[in-house]
Amino acid sequence: MKPDLTDDNARWQAVRIRDAAMDGLFVYGVLSTRIFCRPSCPSRPARRESLVSLQTPEAAREGGFRACLRCRPDQPETWAERL
Repeated sequence: MKPDLTDDNARWQAVRIRDAAMDGLFVYGVLSTRIFCRPSCPSRPARRESLVSLQTPEAAREGGFRACLRCRPDQPETWAERL
């Protein structure tokens, strides 16, 4: 069963628990730092109100975000597996 990625609460829960199963399905951007991450990123998540969910790393870059150096969300291995 696929997760409901249209639900903000489901995406927030994935970020909060660092759900690796959600990697490749979306990325999240942090408005205060302009960095985007995978849901499983080991860094401390920002406050919920500072997060924005994005469908792909390309969409994040177009939105002015740069890739996290810890989780490397722009590396293709996970994204290729989900297509």
